Amino acid sequence: MKPPSALLIGLAIVAALALIGWFSISQSSSKSSSSSIGAMTMTTTAGSQNEDMSTMDHGSAHTTTGMTMDETGSMKGMIPLVAGADGTKASAAGLTLAPAHTTLTARRPTRWQLRITDKTGMAITDFERDQTKLMHLIVVRSDLTGYQHLHPMLGSGGVFSVELRLPKPGSYRAIADFTTSGKRYAIGASLDVPGMATESPLPAEAMSAEADGYSVMVVHKSVMAGSEAQLDFTIEKDGKPLSALLPYLGAYGHLVALRKPNLAYSHVHPTSENRAKGMIGFGAEFPRSGTYRLFLQFRTSSGVHTAPFTIRIG
Repeated sequence: MKPPSALLIGLAIVAALALIGWFSISQSSSKSSSSSIGAMTMTTTAGSQNEDMSTMDHGSAHTTTGMTMDETGSMKGMIPLVAGADGTKASAAGLTLAPAHTTLTARRPTRWQLRITDKTGMAITDFERDQTKLMHLIVVRSDLTGYQHLHPMLGSGGVFSVELRLPKPGSYRAIADFTTSGKRYAIGASLDVPGMATESPLPAEAMSAEADGYSVMVVHKSVMAGSEAQLDFTIEKDGKPLSALLPYLGAYGHLVALRKPNLAYSHVHPTSENRAKGMIGFGAEFPRSGTYRLFLQFRTSSGVHTAPFTIRIG
């Protein structure tokens, strides 16, 4: 056999070098790909942890906020009322509360109906839920007694219906709190119950109240009109904090403020709660100075309870 020529030997060497180079590049690419996959896995895991953290119950005291997360993870609260919508008028921002009738009989259950109409008199039929309901209806007598918080049902043609029973003769105010087209309204109607009517004096300002055997205390710093204030309510039963609060309307408490004498309305949403201590906190802003009647509602296994307070805003 003849020995291989120099040309053949040279070609073999070139091929071997090319093969070694390809193998090296392949190994490097594989390591780079593995590192990238590892980095992606770490990033995904961290994202999952962050999402889980947003829903965790931090601490044994069960302290949580009464607000919800939007799509970006930022906190969002209730929609503010449109200008002029404080329940003292029947119309605001182009919408009107149109009741079927405004005269009722004392102590007689009545199926009361109302519509929300636009400038042309057409009924609004599309509403958005707030605290789990399409409408919150607050009914109270002119002396701030007989408080009721109802939730009318929406029927065909934009007609809301609710069973309403007014306890005694006098003048009442029905305030509808609702949201439509991303705007929140509070508009009202005056109701009349014929008969001999006598007004009850407003109870004096106090830091505690009783509700169905529960003791409720309110703690707050000096509250000034036009500035935000924190109101913290603590609920006790037999001298012990009520830790068995149950959700009510998507939160653990509900607070309405009505100003004397025109019954101007403020629907205040909760900001925090500490169920271990029986505490519910609210952020409130009272637009004008004067005397307000607060109605705190909370729920236990025995039902919904209402604790009224009188507060003076300077």
